[in-house]
Amino acid sequence: ALQIARDEPVRRERLHRNVGRLRSGLGTLGFATLDNRTPIVPVVLGEERRAIAIATHVFDLGIYAPAVRPPTVPEGTSRLRVSLRADHTEAQIDALLEALQCTAIL
Repeated sequence: ALQIARDEPVRRERLHRNVGRLRSGLGTLGFATLDNRTPIVPVVLGEERRAIAIATHVFDLGIYAPAVRPPTVPEGTSRLRVSLRADHTEAQIDALLEALQCTAIL
């Protein structure tokens, strides 16, 4: 894996573009994320019940973004854990954003 990371910078660049696309879309939709620079993007949702409902909703659409909730995170900061890869397509990222857009009432 380290050899690939060194020899194939295009993958790293693609991963950074994917992270940027997701973060930008989440911001447009009004979702809070933590300020980190990793391909693991936490989508902070607050209530545990809401995080579970949204994780279930996106899972039913074929997207795996598990809910992380207390005691793993502090009370009131439950979230989705979105793990991006370089081989995720723009269409896949947009599908997640579309699925999340439909969760405003949850």
